[in-house]
Amino acid sequence: MRALLRFLRGYRCCRRMLATVDPVLRHDYSHLSNRIVEREPYLLELARGRRVLHFGFLDSIFLERKLAEGSLLHSRLGQVAHRVCGVDIEAALLERYRELTGDQDNLLWDIADTTVPEGLREGFDLVLFPEVLEHVPNPGLVLSNLATLCRLNRARLCLTLPNAFDMYGFMAAMQGVELVHPDHLYTFTPRTLTRLVQASGLRLSELCFYNFGSDLAPGLTKAGMIALCEPVEG
Repeated sequence: MRALLRFLRGYRCCRRMLATVDPVLRHDYSHLSNRIVEREPYLLELARGRRVLHFGFLDSIFLERKLAEGSLLHSRLGQVAHRVCGVDIEAALLERYRELTGDQDNLLWDIADTTVPEGLREGFDLVLFPEVLEHVPNPGLVLSNLATLCRLNRARLCLTLPNAFDMYGFMAAMQGVELVHPDHLYTFTPRTLTRLVQASGLRLSELCFYNFGSDLAPGLTKAGMIALCEPVEG
């Protein structure tokens, strides 16, 4: 109850503050408040009938469980896409995946390497980079390399990533607790993501939110963001 009262007092204080804050610091994304989708159905529809390059497809420690459940995103993409090729950096896990599935349309490659493998230089319509950007040490370099990859393929890029303004994370922070995956190196907001995308040779064509479990999170406090990007030529 005390936390709720503190929140309500803070909310009223913030409303007053927004009326006086320097306009250069304000970035109005209120138009995005109701742009909320279901993450996996959105990605599956985006991939339907397309040739897809899927980064981070092994899903790390959850691979075998998700294969057994039939819930691995890569497998579900394969059911709707014309082609889906997986890219990951975990050699041992890739071998295990191949043993379990027989799927050989995949390879090891670190997107931080600026040398694009010959087999990835053409033939794809969509590059998926879901829940990966927050794990890499240099997201600007990675996005620049993804822009190059998209230009070579004339493909679009789809990023999904956690939202720094996630309501549950915000509420935990009010209790002095940070909720974050132990391997995450960065968090992003709509503004910082947009700026980073633009600075990396990409144009943001669509930005929306997704949530897990509830659509009640107000304003920009949804769980994650989906960014659809186009490479800038030149």
